[in-house]
Amino acid sequence: MQKDDNIKTIRFPVKTDEKLQYIANKSGLTKLSFFIYMVDYFYKNKKDPRDLNDELLKNAINKKTDNIIAFIKTQENELLIPIKKDAEKLIYGQNNIIDALNKHVLKHNEEQKVRYQTQLNTIGDIAGYLKNISGWQDEKKGLKAKFSNILEYYVRNREQMTVLTKQGEKDELIKHVREHVENL
Repeated sequence: MQKDDNIKTIRFPVKTDEKLQYIANKSGLTKLSFFIYMVDYFYKNKKDPRDLNDELLKNAINKKTDNIIAFIKTQENELLIPIKKDAEKLIYGQNNIIDALNKHVLKHNEEQKVRYQTQLNTIGDIAGYLKNISGWQDEKKGLKAKFSNILEYYVRNREQMTVLTKQGEKDELIKHVREHVENL
């Protein structure tokens, strides 16, 4: 019978064997397979199996965390703080521009509003005058027509009169025409 050089025996307490069997079953492996994977794990990761708190892992995590924090602080100092300062300056400048515009534009708008109201009032007055003039022209035309009628009445009646017409009738005609002219 030939002896396999690849097989080694390790002796350990029964309690440890129970633990090994439990975690091997839980992982779905045989004790031998689990042991081989366990040795590979510690070999590859260079971890000390006695270090239950895994200080190497904590140190590596802390070192990575410190590097990330240092990177973030550098980015903050080089990028974020200058950007924030520039944004604050920009906002301050924009607020000054807005204040100046509000002051001057609002003042100008109020002045324009007063001017437009004055123009509107003036235009309203002009429209009123034009309406009055139009009314006066219509009234003048009416007066001319009425006066023309009175004159025509006078001319017709005067032509009908002869030398024999009495002075009373002539006076009556003149009185009648004067009353109509006064009633215009």
